[in-house]
Amino acid sequence: MSLTDTGKLVLGRRFQQPDQRSCGAAVAVMAEALHNDGYARRLLAGGDDEFAREVRAMHRRITGPVDATGAVQTPWLRAIGTPPWALVRQLGRSSGRGRVVTARLRPGRAWSAMTTSLAAGALVPAYVGSRWLPRHLVLVVQPFDDAVRAYEPSSGRVVRFTRDEWVEGRVLLAGWRQPWFVISAR
Repeated sequence: MSLTDTGKLVLGRRFQQPDQRSCGAAVAVMAEALHNDGYARRLLAGGDDEFAREVRAMHRRITGPVDATGAVQTPWLRAIGTPPWALVRQLGRSSGRGRVVTARLRPGRAWSAMTTSLAAGALVPAYVGSRWLPRHLVLVVQPFDDAVRAYEPSSGRVVRFTRDEWVEGRVLLAGWRQPWFVISAR
């Protein structure tokens, strides 16, 4: 995706997730801001408080009984994060336009899905965690040589990681190293 000037400002603002369990909601809010300049300007004007309000509202919505389109979804305990299928629907990637690609056993395949989606102009949520569980989400925003740049909601920074770090389980995102899933555009 080619970032607009407003998108660059939002990424440069260092908006952090407001609590330990809202990384997925922060990713969804950031994705909306990068696609919607009016929403991005509202976040910038409201600062950290507005971002935190939006993330908390998103977290309730994304884990609640009704999705962004008003369709019924399986409710999810907010305390354990954001389910991939709810994030797919929130980002408007239903009806075959998006899919969850498992990275845990085939990280090279997930990397390819991620970079293909980026080349098509899509943002890519990526789940990382321990060897046993997915624990954290980032939003991959741009390809960069043999690497990618991602919004990391625990710090609010844009970070870079390489294909080798991803495939070998050496990424370090909020203390987590193991890739689990990506939500690709196709």
